[in-house]
Amino acid sequence: MSPGAWAQDTLTHISKTGELRLGHREASHPFSYKDPATGQVRGYSVDICTRIYEELKKELKRPDLRLTYVLVDGKNRLADLKNNVVDLECGTTTNTLERQKEVAFSHHIFIATTAFLVRKDSGIKTVDDLNGKRIAVERKTTNDGLLATNERTYHRKFIYVPVDSTAQGLDALTRREADAVFADDAGLWSPMTRLGKAMGDYQFLEKRLSVEPYSIGLRRQDPRFKELVDQVTRRLIQTGEMAALYKKWFHSDQGTLPMSVFMREALKRPSDVGVEQIAF
Repeated sequence: MSPGAWAQDTLTHISKTGELRLGHREASHPFSYKDPATGQVRGYSVDICTRIYEELKKELKRPDLRLTYVLVDGKNRLADLKNNVVDLECGTTTNTLERQKEVAFSHHIFIATTAFLVRKDSGIKTVDDLNGKRIAVERKTTNDGLLATNERTYHRKFIYVPVDSTAQGLDALTRREADAVFADDAGLWSPMTRLGKAMGDYQFLEKRLSVEPYSIGLRRQDPRFKELVDQVTRRLIQTGEMAALYKKWFHSDQGTLPMSVFMREALKRPSDVGVEQIAF
């Protein structure tokens, strides 16, 4: 069967082969990763995809349906969907209008935002308070560019502390070599949990400079399969199960990753629009 014809009938193909192929990432904590200790594929996005797998078993009346995990990376994940290597891409893929020309997306499963993390005892409450302050930011990234744009737009001046990773940025903040670290809130969460009880000494500023809605990827022009995927993600949002998964994966003994207003809105009503259509 040609790739085009195959892509239009994913449900039939899965039923015939008895297999759902799920694309996962190697180390996108806590969304999609392979646990080095157990070899199991785990994560927030993976949990949502396994809910889709359970629905498929019911829909196709195939209790013996196999779930096969296939490793994908940032470069090949969309191509692997289009080329029928995987049926679902479960990671941290931002739903954009440009990407919608290549693949289809589920309802949003997570809204990542770029945020400032500061020490609670710093006295910094707003972005205005950061004027003239040292900000750790990963060099040559979109976040680096966002800071520069904010400086020009609001006539602020930041002192850049270039780092090679989000974890290094957090280290600079904890050592008081920076007054704030600017990064994706979800990306900051994993290194923050390693601080233990000291995690409570830090807080995110309410203002966010960008949003990135993550969605489950699937092939375009496959309305039956997309409706099943949307049915599952819609139900997870409406029943509160997605909020429970958020707490499961973004909770530690010291607290829960503060939910941005954009994530709270996503958990109120399903949406699959691209990031360019989200106002912030």
